[in-house]
Amino acid sequence: MYMVSFMIERIAKNEERLDSILSSINKLEEALKEFESNKKNLQLLKKYYGSKNWFKDKELYEKDLIPKVKAGVLSEDTVWNMLEDLDKMIEEMKTIVNNYSQK
Repeated sequence: MYMVSFMIERIAKNEERLDSILSSINKLEEALKEFESNKKNLQLLKKYYGSKNWFKDKELYEKDLIPKVKAGVLSEDTVWNMLEDLDKMIEEMKTIVNNYSQK
């Protein structure tokens, strides 16, 4: 009876692990799809950031010559930090992939 109880507990713990992994995989898959759908936005933002238009927009915005709107994109730090964070995440993903592929 003790052995059966131990087996049931072992199976249940591993079932929890499986459920957790499947949930993580589903969330990751959705996040990757969403991120991929923003690829064009990222390319366009990178092209805009630091361009002549960006500098002109930033200057006019800071001089209050255009209406105040949400303009985080004109903050040097916001876009720069996002791009840096993205680079770090890519490196982390590479490490994760390498760790998984080493089995």
